[in-house]
Amino acid sequence: MTDPTTYQPHPHIGGRAAALRALAAWRTGADGAPRTVLVTGSSGSGRSRLLTGFLMFCDPEYRKRIDTGVLDPATVPPGDLPAPPVFDATGLTADQLLWLVADEFAPGAGRADEIPRLLAEPRERPAAVVVADVDRAGVLPASGEPARIAAEVLLPLAAAPGLRLLADVPRAEARWLAERAPAGTLRVVDLDEEPWADPAGLLLQAEHTLDDPAAAARLARTAAGPLVVRLAAWSERAARDAGGGTPLPRTVGDALDLHAERCGTDELTLRRLLAPLALAGPGAPLPLALWGRLASAVAGRDLGPALAAGRLLLLPFFELVGEDTDPSVRIVHPAVADELRERFGTTVREAQRRIAVALAAGAGDADGGADRWAAAPAYVREQLAGHALEGGMLPELLADPGFLLHAEQVRLRAAVEHLAAAGTELPPLARTWLRLAPLFTRHGAGPGLRAGLLEHACRQDGLPAPDFGLALPWRTLWTRPLPGVTAVTAATAPDGTAVLAAYVPGGDPALHTFDAATGEPVAVDPQQLDRPTDEQREACPVRLAVGGDYVRIWPRGEGGPIAAFLSAGPLGGVDITPDGVLLLADATGVAALRLALPAVL
Repeated sequence: MTDPTTYQPHPHIGGRAAALRALAAWRTGADGAPRTVLVTGSSGSGRSRLLTGFLMFCDPEYRKRIDTGVLDPATVPPGDLPAPPVFDATGLTADQLLWLVADEFAPGAGRADEIPRLLAEPRERPAAVVVADVDRAGVLPASGEPARIAAEVLLPLAAAPGLRLLADVPRAEARWLAERAPAGTLRVVDLDEEPWADPAGLLLQAEHTLDDPAAAARLARTAAGPLVVRLAAWSERAARDAGGGTPLPRTVGDALDLHAERCGTDELTLRRLLAPLALAGPGAPLPLALWGRLASAVAGRDLGPALAAGRLLLLPFFELVGEDTDPSVRIVHPAVADELRERFGTTVREAQRRIAVALAAGAGDADGGADRWAAAPAYVREQLAGHALEGGMLPELLADPGFLLHAEQVRLRAAVEHLAAAGTELPPLARTWLRLAPLFTRHGAGPGLRAGLLEHACRQDGLPAPDFGLALPWRTLWTRPLPGVTAVTAATAPDGTAVLAAYVPGGDPALHTFDAATGEPVAVDPQQLDRPTDEQREACPVRLAVGGDYVRIWPRGEGGPIAAFLSAGPLGGVDITPDGVLLLADATGVAALRLALPAVL
């Protein structure tokens, strides 16, 4: 513990001297300092605050604002070290975080399984890396993403001899990593346990937030951590007229109950009002305009008046975010959301179903066609999948092509994969979409391209292509299974029929020919096929730029690409007929796509 008569506490943290010393030793790379440090503790113990305060020392601009001369030198890392890259895991999947790390430390990686090997390559000097807020990872509640990040991202980083890792993780993941990291290379800093617990800092926080020194001392002795102190202080400010003698909270749950009591409200009303925030995706801000409608849906009655009159009741438990002209609200801390979710117990499914129904209604009439989702509020498109998953409504939404196209693809993919892993039967269209979901999320494809690729995939899977409510970049004329194709060319048969000629090495026959318009096999001597002349190709209104797994379509004249075809795997061959039929071969077979040239040129 820092001696207050000798040194001042950290201006942002107000304590945590022992933990700061451990982090400073990690940063310096002093003899005996572990290569990996994991900061952990219960939710609300101050992990994020500690990491933020320490990173202030590591950023040159923030460091200028701190008088380091009055602080314990052992808590302050050297100022001449380059700022470490900081990766915030909030809202990210393990795959997303892994590729962000790879962009910095393994830029040559082409596949995810190559990244650990590249991270482990020798370095001229050790590089520091920080991963923050692992507990807030994932796009869905209870998605298990922190565990995946520990296994797929943090363990390779901890095992890489040329990297020094600092991460803020839940306790379960800290213990898991400690059991698997190379011996002697990892230290766990648990903020709830000695020597890392900081009762002096808790007292400073309570004294700073409460006017009564005696009450502050009692709160510091009672509260389980900094979050409880924060909630108690806000409660005291919001309900000053409640009078003295109110018990002090020990846990987040106590803070909820005692504040409701101070405000003269039952805990159930408070829980229902906070439900839309607590049951949202991790860290997701809720538009203020939706709050009353969703809370009323959960309660089964109009809570608008209670919400309007509940400013003091709700004040400690939410925060305003966004622009003044378009405000949103968010739960004040994940631990509050966890407590409320636990209190819903088995009724959380029904609460989520009611929220999902209310959000779906915000997309307009179900008879409005697929394009109703394009005009739906952004929050509906981003968050409905998570609510519908927990509320048992997702399977019926997955039969709606407009929802599949316009829902936020990363969240939707996580929800559908969770559904599939649980053994739920998916609608045929959803199964086809799920096959393409990695392609959509990896490339950030927009709705128009997603519609075109999904139309093509439906034809491959033998499904009718639904009305997507969008102008498609092409229409698939036909597809045929034919694995092993390594080359495709446009050609003309002796009778003038345009054909697709596909070469299969070692096949019998090696050359397969199909009518380019219908896909019917064409019996023709390969020697009698005529390929388009240079003049015919120049007459085609578009040209192609072909990569290993993509085709970009450019206008023959000036201008940027007008369309793109993305493949989930390597393309076996690509060509185009003079009249604009795109011929393709992938791992499954061959296909012909009629480009929508009048629409795109």
